[in-house]
Amino acid sequence: MSQVDEVRAAADIVRIVGEHVRLRKAGVNLVGLCPFHQEKTPSFAVHPAKQIFHCFGCGVGGDVFKFVMLLENLTFPEALRRVAEKVGITLRETVGDETYDAQARERAVLYKMHEAAAKFFAAQLSGTPEGRLARAYLADRGLSDEVIGRFRLGYAPSDGQALTRHLREAGFRSESFEKSGLILRDAERERFYDRFRRRVIFPIANESGKVVAFGGRALGDDQPKYLNSPETPIYTKGRVLYHLDRAAPAIRKLDYAILVEGYMDCIRVASSGLENVVASCGTSLTEAQVRLLGRSSRRVVVNYDPDTAGVAATERSLALLLEEGFEVRVLTLSEGLDPDGFIRKQGAAQYERLLAAAPMYLDYLTERAVAQHDTTRPEGKVAAANAVLPYLARIPNPMLRAELADRLADRLHLDERLFREELRRAASKAQREIQVRLEEVKRKTLPAERELLRAFFDSEEVADEFLPRVVEEGVSEGLLSEGVFKQLLDLRRQGRRLDPVRLVDSLSKDEQQLVFESLSATGEVGNRDPVEIHYMALRRKKLERNAENIRTQIEQASRQHDAAKLRELQSTKLLLDKELRELARPAKTPQKNQTK
Repeated sequence: MSQVDEVRAAADIVRIVGEHVRLRKAGVNLVGLCPFHQEKTPSFAVHPAKQIFHCFGCGVGGDVFKFVMLLENLTFPEALRRVAEKVGITLRETVGDETYDAQARERAVLYKMHEAAAKFFAAQLSGTPEGRLARAYLADRGLSDEVIGRFRLGYAPSDGQALTRHLREAGFRSESFEKSGLILRDAERERFYDRFRRRVIFPIANESGKVVAFGGRALGDDQPKYLNSPETPIYTKGRVLYHLDRAAPAIRKLDYAILVEGYMDCIRVASSGLENVVASCGTSLTEAQVRLLGRSSRRVVVNYDPDTAGVAATERSLALLLEEGFEVRVLTLSEGLDPDGFIRKQGAAQYERLLAAAPMYLDYLTERAVAQHDTTRPEGKVAAANAVLPYLARIPNPMLRAELADRLADRLHLDERLFREELRRAASKAQREIQVRLEEVKRKTLPAERELLRAFFDSEEVADEFLPRVVEEGVSEGLLSEGVFKQLLDLRRQGRRLDPVRLVDSLSKDEQQLVFESLSATGEVGNRDPVEIHYMALRRKKLERNAENIRTQIEQASRQHDAAKLRELQSTKLLLDKELRELARPAKTPQKNQTK
């Protein structure tokens, strides 16, 4: 039996494919989402009896070697060796072997150099006085010896040729030094020197667990603060996710990933018991990294730093993830902390609680847009909607885009039919902005708003009774009258009269118009009873908006299979429905005494 047949016979294609694709039983075969093209319905099948795979979507197929070749962009000899390593078979490495070409030999040497360098850096951390200072720095950052060992952290000494000498002594040739990215060449002095010097070292492994690069953090004031390996024949930075080799099983099991920015963030989250975490290796997230992540799950929580650069990175990542059909949530930590700092300060349990409650990306983007624009005005609503629409436009599914447009309209309190229809149309056609005439989308006020304002200006006694209820219970939230009611309450609490002439100077043009329309209405203002009815009308509208918001959250929790959140939301919905039913009951009026 040839070595190829021996390895093929020992390999189980289900196990090897299952390391990269979430598979489920379908008759005698197993199916999953194809790792070689974007899809939402599984068309990728593995046949255990025949030991082959085939995708009915993109047409690729073959045996276990073909799968590894396509997945990792390897030659056949490299794929043969990769599978042999997995099944514990040692192959010959003679130069003349027909299974070992020149490119494969070069990559094999580079893999060995990086493994030798990783061991060298790790030994420096505990075996030298300089290294022990670096170990003390890591201990001060809260990393235990177990965590340091698990992540193979190391130290590059300040001696600029320590690694160069070590690799030479290990038998590596100088022609491989520069290709490795570990060693630089000084042309003038005709000598080699180490790329990494006086830095804590983070080994970076590919999806198969082989060290392919390093990240180095400077100790002291050396610049740059972080230094990464250059691209080499075995390393393309945009095609590797830090910690994915260890995280992939947990990601497939939990069916979601946590995406962070830095090495320390990733290590901190993983060492806290959340193994399903990866980092983008100090670079902006790329399409290749998104596709790599999608082999394990299409659900992700983005937890980048909350600073300006982190927010920008979050928004860039959202665009790529949405285009690939991911379900995305966004976790923003308090006090401006990154994941590493937050867990050290507030603990892993609090981080897990916030992680579980991380909002859907649409809610995150909408809240940011609302914070940046005055959504009490029509132009602010248009601007906020246009800030979010480019992300909705990237979602492949038009029906989902339209559904999310409705959610956005609810959050922005878009009661105007024209505005809502334009937003839905733009989303369904993947447009990146809406264009409407602002005068056509001014908020329509409810009769109850105008009647309450009229009653408050007419009677300060009525105002003193009802204004606190209107404002503090939030029944006018999102309505044009909200700001007017708040200013009226402030005036009464200061003991001042409600003078509309003086008030209008502090109101917007639309609010002024609302006040004048209310005061210009004809007919009797009425006593306390009509005011109570108008107040209840606003309260009912508020409950209806809350109920719609809860229904949207229930749909989201159902899609995310979050049973605990679903139960909580359904309980809240029952209470809201009960309140709405009680409000719908006709009020009992006292009967007059009848005389015979």
